[in-house]
Amino acid sequence: MAGTISRYARIVVTFAWVIAGGWLGTLTAYELRYLWVTPPTPPEVTHDLTVNNSPDQQGRLASFRILLFSDEFRWRLNSFDEIEHREPQFRFTPEMKAVLNSAEEIIAIGASSEELPAGVSFNMGRAQEERRAARRAEKIAVWVREVLERPIPVRKLNVGYHSPTRTKSDTSDQRRVVIILVLKHEDGANLDQALRAAMAGESLRAPIFESLLTKYSLATGESFTWVP
Repeated sequence: MAGTISRYARIVVTFAWVIAGGWLGTLTAYELRYLWVTPPTPPEVTHDLTVNNSPDQQGRLASFRILLFSDEFRWRLNSFDEIEHREPQFRFTPEMKAVLNSAEEIIAIGASSEELPAGVSFNMGRAQEERRAARRAEKIAVWVREVLERPIPVRKLNVGYHSPTRTKSDTSDQRRVVIILVLKHEDGANLDQALRAAMAGESLRAPIFESLLTKYSLATGESFTWVP
């Protein structure tokens, strides 16, 4: 009951603020809907973090919602057999569909663990794993596009191969399943720079960001690696 009251209070305050500012007539129905309603965390997601007003290097702002999937869905999405040897019938929950359709843009992230194919050099094995990470980003993007109800750009980010840890026996958590929503952005904002700033700024609150920025072969440079 308290949560319901709080939600309605927030809506009333937002509505009054918009009217007071004289902006009601200039906002689109979609913008008003986003101000008032944020789709709840879907059951597939174990960590849901929103980062507002992250700047690019020119100070232009973008806001993101980062979704880290649960173990169950991580295995379903990142299993080598499912992604590369057959086309599984995968369905997002209605809650997840609502979240995806609330975005301005969507970023699907593909990652590979530190495990390398047997019988190849380190450099060759790493290159193979980076290509595998790209295919994972592509597969996640395909599944995302299937549930979109309107044209929403879907980007594919390849973070590459996880650096060796030498002591890790279970590498499943290195095959992260992360989907990032671009909630809003200023015209001309560099989403690559703004996203990197968002991750760096929230790395203490969400260690997944520190891991993505420092432990994967294609994410440690000055810019991200995007899959065509």
